[in-house]
Amino acid sequence: MVSTSTYHIHITYFPVRARCEPVLLILADSGTQFEYEEIPHAKWVEMKKAGQVTPAMFPYGGVPILRVTDKSSKQRSEFLLGETSAILSYLEEILTLPGTTLNDDLPLQTRARTQMIKEASLFFTNRVWQLSGEEDWLAPPSRDKIWKAITVRYLRNTEAALGELQKEMRVVPEEMGPLTALHATVAAAITFITQLFPSVKRGLVPGGNFPLCGQLWIAVMTRPRIVAYWKEHAIAEKAWTITEYGTAEWIAREAAKYDSPSLLAKL
Repeated sequence: MVSTSTYHIHITYFPVRARCEPVLLILADSGTQFEYEEIPHAKWVEMKKAGQVTPAMFPYGGVPILRVTDKSSKQRSEFLLGETSAILSYLEEILTLPGTTLNDDLPLQTRARTQMIKEASLFFTNRVWQLSGEEDWLAPPSRDKIWKAITVRYLRNTEAALGELQKEMRVVPEEMGPLTALHATVAAAITFITQLFPSVKRGLVPGGNFPLCGQLWIAVMTRPRIVAYWKEHAIAEKAWTITEYGTAEWIAREAAKYDSPSLLAKL
């Protein structure tokens, strides 16, 4: 595990949840001290125009960016990493407590299935977030398409994949066990889904359509450090995307208009 007296962990992102949500889940749960820098989107645009968004500072020209500084070195060496998936894999390993089974210690098929679920969760959320530039993205018929063609497909496949993975390893995190990238990405996706479609919560309980998804989600989002961090930093009130139609208020307002108890009836 990284010693906070030796290393400084710094995350840079926009003042929204989006792609940084699973990263924050991992970091908050670890108890490790870290710095979270928010760059307003308008400032980011200015930085790009001024040539400040370079590979040396922002690998692949985007955010989130993880910066790990080794304070024990006389030259204070820094390690920079972009792309959510890579950041999660790195944090998952360096924050693992001694004696904990690492991902690399698992059988190849187990590792591959875990990676599949993680990547599918990241792809799902990013795909839906990209629709948030339109004012009517959460109104019919766009809302129906997001639910039937994208969200239901993700939930069904994730439930099935978790069921298969459960034959090989524990998929719902234990109360005192480590939080993995798998847990964080699935939990972030389901949190987003429940805000778009509140009625889906009825399908996340035992006997529902997606009980394993629900168990994993609740186990992650009720962990004490995550609950405390989310409350202290008002994460639930933050926007999901940088568009004016991706705010928590807009999403809740559209859900109040269009969400229906019959959402799960025809699955």
